[in-house]
Amino acid sequence: MKDRRIPGKVLIQFPMDRLEFRSINEMQRIVFLIFTVLFFFSCEQENNFPKFETITSGEKWTLQIGSTPAEVYSQLNKLGIEKKFDAVAIVYRKPFSKPEEIQNYLGLYRTITLQSKSGVIERVLFQFNQNKVSSIETGGAMLNTTSSWPQNAPNEIAILVNDPIDKLYEKLLAIYQIPAYSDYQIVLPDKSLEMPFDPDMANYDEWGFSFSYDVKPGRGGISSVRLFFENGKLSRIRHEYIEADIYY
Repeated sequence: MKDRRIPGKVLIQFPMDRLEFRSINEMQRIVFLIFTVLFFFSCEQENNFPKFETITSGEKWTLQIGSTPAEVYSQLNKLGIEKKFDAVAIVYRKPFSKPEEIQNYLGLYRTITLQSKSGVIERVLFQFNQNKVSSIETGGAMLNTTSSWPQNAPNEIAILVNDPIDKLYEKLLAIYQIPAYSDYQIVLPDKSLEMPFDPDMANYDEWGFSFSYDVKPGRGGISSVRLFFENGKLSRIRHEYIEADIYY
């Protein structure tokens, strides 16, 4: 990392050529985090950032106060195209404990993660494409690609690359009968806006998303947004905005 001293500024450079990413989602999160750090350290106090606004009536961007969760999701699809973000977080969503709880959600996500909840963390990441398992990665902090999981299970039980999603559920039921995996948690990722609406999202009162954009050459902004629901309707939008100079 190279540090150039500029009066009144902070410059941070990251060796991007040395970073390794396990997936596109991981790469996007890391890049977004790096830019957030850059913005935080380069914000000038005289600009009075961050700025906040709360909307309780009318609209913000494509989002309409009073909309149902399904309507908000449709509005987010349009906003995501405009602002160039592709997912929304379901805040405070807890992991699931058994396959039956996610049976109706498997076709609505690009990935799912299974992980142990005691002792050394072991996890397996399944990625989907065209209604099939497109990749399987296992491990702890670092993941390694494999063609099946569990590797010591027969093919009629083990989840294999190219298994259809419909078959995945049946195999998960069998795997959870194996004592070594019976207590694994099932973690769903942020909801990809490219996939259909997940009705379970309506059970959560808070969603979140962020996006960044160029204000002008050498200056950018980040918007962090929380959506709050009451009685099944969007009741409040909280928007935090940071704008700062960027140095490369």
